[in-house]
Amino acid sequence: MKTLKYQYYKNFFSAAVSIILYLLIFSTPAHAVQKPDNEVSWHISALQATFDQERRLFIARGAVIITGGTTRLEADYVEFNNTTKDAHAKGNVLLVSGEDTITCNLMDLNLATETGTIYNGTIFVQESNFYIKGNKIEKTGKETYRADKASITSCSGDSPDWKLSGKEIKVTIEGYGTLKHAVLWAKNTPLLYSPYLAFPVKTKRETGFLSPRISSSERKGYEYEQPLFLALTRNSDATIYTDYMEKRGVKTGIEYRYRLSNGSKGAIFYDFLHDRHIGDNKNENKDYSFDLTPARTNSDRYWFRMKHDQIFSKLWSLKLDIDYVSDADYLREFKDGYTGFNATKNYFDDNFGRSLDDYDDTTRENRLNLNKTWSCYSLNMDLNWIDNVIARRDNVDNNTLQTLPAIEFNRLKQRAGDLPFYFDFDSEYRYFYREDTTDSRIKGSRTDFYPRIYLPFRYKSFFLFEPSAGIRETMWYTDEFKEPSGKKKSFHHREIYDIDLELSTEMAKIFNSKNWFAEKIRHEIKPMIKYSYIPEIDQDDLPKFDYFDDSTDSEDAIDEIGRKNLITWSLTNRFTLKKKSVDMNSKKENYIYREFAWFKFYQSFDINKEKDDIEKPFSDISLESEFYPGRYISLEADFKWSPYDNQVTESETGITLNNKRGDRFHTEYRYTRSNLESLYTKIDTVLTQRLSAYFTYEKDLLEHKVIETQIGMILKKQCWSLSLSFKDEPDDKSFAFMINLHGIGEFGTE
Repeated sequence: MKTLKYQYYKNFFSAAVSIILYLLIFSTPAHAVQKPDNEVSWHISALQATFDQERRLFIARGAVIITGGTTRLEADYVEFNNTTKDAHAKGNVLLVSGEDTITCNLMDLNLATETGTIYNGTIFVQESNFYIKGNKIEKTGKETYRADKASITSCSGDSPDWKLSGKEIKVTIEGYGTLKHAVLWAKNTPLLYSPYLAFPVKTKRETGFLSPRISSSERKGYEYEQPLFLALTRNSDATIYTDYMEKRGVKTGIEYRYRLSNGSKGAIFYDFLHDRHIGDNKNENKDYSFDLTPARTNSDRYWFRMKHDQIFSKLWSLKLDIDYVSDADYLREFKDGYTGFNATKNYFDDNFGRSLDDYDDTTRENRLNLNKTWSCYSLNMDLNWIDNVIARRDNVDNNTLQTLPAIEFNRLKQRAGDLPFYFDFDSEYRYFYREDTTDSRIKGSRTDFYPRIYLPFRYKSFFLFEPSAGIRETMWYTDEFKEPSGKKKSFHHREIYDIDLELSTEMAKIFNSKNWFAEKIRHEIKPMIKYSYIPEIDQDDLPKFDYFDDSTDSEDAIDEIGRKNLITWSLTNRFTLKKKSVDMNSKKENYIYREFAWFKFYQSFDINKEKDDIEKPFSDISLESEFYPGRYISLEADFKWSPYDNQVTESETGITLNNKRGDRFHTEYRYTRSNLESLYTKIDTVLTQRLSAYFTYEKDLLEHKVIETQIGMILKKQCWSLSLSFKDEPDDKSFAFMINLHGIGEFGTE
């Protein structure tokens, strides 16, 4: 009993001494001189505490905690000088500074400057997610470290999967780390040695080298691509690329990105290569030319592309797209890499919502658009220029249709006040230009007005009948056009009308299901029949700029509008499920409604063809459908079937299967009679929790030619990953090997 009382009084006395010393040393009376605003107040707690007046040392034992600002020191024993802020700590030492932590057996550190020495310790840098371990580590600043013998890894635990050890290690957070006599270890096995190694330790935008890309292919030989990132200002940055290709030369590139304000931004990319190979003779240089384009004769090759968005106000905005390439084969050859077509396309898609023309498209669109949008109206002003790469490169006639400028003013379909009808209108002005052409369609302007009125009538809840009529006024002005009679006339005009009659109804029924799939299923059927009429008028004496132009759909052509006397029927089915769902957070039950399937049949009958006794007045029967029975399966299928040949004329079918593990199977089949037949398949499978594999296969079934085959494996660990792949293409073969050491970077070949 006496022993217990003695221990009780001893603990009470120690705690009281700790409190008194804390008040004497760290408390500031109200009348005392206040500390400067930037001086940190330090607070200490411990089970036992004494104060050495001569050395001005606070000596604490047992569960010692010292806090100040964003710094926290814990240890079994601490000697702390309140004047110099030097701390000597030992026994289960833990120092938390911001988001970084240090654990060790012994530490001598100045808490104000955060400099000192850590013995037998580990430093964890959270933002970069890596550990520094060593017997003696010097903390030379708040964000700098140095050690004579230490190791670095992003793996946790005493036996990391990988680590880099070095004789002398220096690390600067938001800077770089360096190692002398660096050794890469896999567990306890040394793999690679380098006399010197530098790596980035950055989490914020800062100028410096990025990870290089190393690759090898039959076409380019060995390739080394090194990017240098430049943090120019708070709202802009750039990346400079140097791409050495053993067989082709050195390609340089620059990317410049900027943001002016919310919604106003841009990106400018440019690459240049003086190619060692040209394609004058396809038989001799078949590896450097493509069958679909003329033989390349230029050695200076480049690609300039940019996009810009500008928001002037809530109503006004501007968009600029530029795509200018040196030759038709450039984008085919440089699809991959940091500055390749695929990387640029993905960047534009993600950041601007606008893509590029396909890599094999030899006409590239350039556009400047000024737009104003109201609640019911829209104004678009365009300057469109289509760059015909082959015509420009080979200096042949260029009959590409240019639109400089185009102005459109449209009104959405709206009710006309209190009147029972609705109306909309489209209007436009276009100036057309062709650089070279063999006929008179060289240049001129066209103005078009197209108002339309609708008068919907609903009979109870059974039928909806909507007649509509449009009147189109089109005017042309050109000095170059001659009528069939040979007479030269500058001004032309045309008036034409069209009529649509649309009759539809909707029927729906709800079925009780009450199974795992759904409790109720709603089936909606919408049959519709539509009659469209456009009279036949003589248009031979009118200019024709866009009629059947390669870049214009004939249905959208305005210069020559064909007669129409068409009946179209369609049948649309939609299926919606109702299913009970449980909120995992609140545990409350609610219902979800999801459309899981729809399909539509439609066909047209051309009355004019029937009157003129032209064969096949019926169009193909078309089917469009999507089916999503569950979260792990989806099916899309489009067909066109000829009622005369009893054959499928077009087909596009795709199915995707996946599961909870992450396995995924996707295949697409495309078919157009006598024109296209291809198959694309991709399989992703999870072999183990860490190991996955993938396989892609694409084949042209019509030409009996494999377009691409690729197989690969990916191993993902907590602090590193490994990928192996082999790609086989008709004009190239490549093998990829890539190791990613998380927190340090990646290296390998591709």
